[in-house]
Amino acid sequence: MSDKAFRLSLSFLSIFSAFVLTVGALLNIFTAINNKKHHPPIESTTQIEGAENKTNIINTSSPESFDSLLEAVTVLKNHFPDLIKIYTAGYSESGREIIMYTLGNGEKKALVTGAIHAREHITTKYLLKVTEDYCNAFYSATGYYGNYNIYNLLNEYTLYIIPCANPDGLEIILSNDSPEKNVRVSELSEYKANKNGVDLNRNFPIAWNYIDNGVTSPADYYFKGYESGSAKETQVLMNLCLENEFLFLLSVHIKGNLIFWGDTYKTDNNAIYKAFAEDICNASGFLIMEPTKKAKDYGGGFENWFRHQFNRPGVCIELSHIENIVKPCGSENYSDFNSFVNYEKSSNAIAAAMASTNK
Repeated sequence: MSDKAFRLSLSFLSIFSAFVLTVGALLNIFTAINNKKHHPPIESTTQIEGAENKTNIINTSSPESFDSLLEAVTVLKNHFPDLIKIYTAGYSESGREIIMYTLGNGEKKALVTGAIHAREHITTKYLLKVTEDYCNAFYSATGYYGNYNIYNLLNEYTLYIIPCANPDGLEIILSNDSPEKNVRVSELSEYKANKNGVDLNRNFPIAWNYIDNGVTSPADYYFKGYESGSAKETQVLMNLCLENEFLFLLSVHIKGNLIFWGDTYKTDNNAIYKAFAEDICNASGFLIMEPTKKAKDYGGGFENWFRHQFNRPGVCIELSHIENIVKPCGSENYSDFNSFVNYEKSSNAIAAAMASTNK
């Protein structure tokens, strides 16, 4: 072989070797990216349940007041800044901030609300605790919460969470604030309404004209308002839904250990809504109800309005067993929080809802 041919052979081998090394490096990078996309990190800031780095931020032994709620959400956000961001959804009749935070980094959106009824403020604590537990699971060695891959779900979804949709009502129940003077109050422990005596879950523009429940003036519960959509809190929730393409709505309430998922106002999509509700029930142990038939029961409801406005699932989750007595004016229901809200099972509800829409 001539010197020239030898040099050409060496050049070819050098170029070919460089090409092979480059392709190998690119394949390694692609594999690493793909693994990171589909699998949670093994090393993380928090670990699996029982490990010493697992956070325990949310105190479930007492309710959140309006002031402590923002503090609790802020602490969660500071611990999990890559997952949680805090916003103001709007303002109540008294000018109180309606706190909202997002959980997750996905393109899909869903809305979860609690405490639209003042006396049901334990649902606020439930949402805070679920948020913390899902965050811990996200950063755990497996990325799972129970049977659900939270790591994947929170990379697909961004949950918009309003832990207390009725902050004025919360302060009336817990902090001796007073409703307007024209509001009839039979018993403080039964107070569901906002400061103006409007039951927000009877105020949405769905079958509103057909609500005939005998309550025709501001009261602690069941007053639908003088006009549909009249309450500022109602308007905040409606505008939020109109401005975002939420795939589903979960409105968390307190009594019954069951799910309301449909009504007879319009039944075209009830099969879809029922299948969605069944997935949540199977994961959480809730009872599934028949479609609500009476306008006085479904008229003005938030989840009912959402379903018929957007043709997407909207459900009312009632956390606690029907025999449990709700005592909202103190901390009694928090003495055994996990049992009261059936937390071991009910905490799967939001994960099940996300997974259901992926089927």
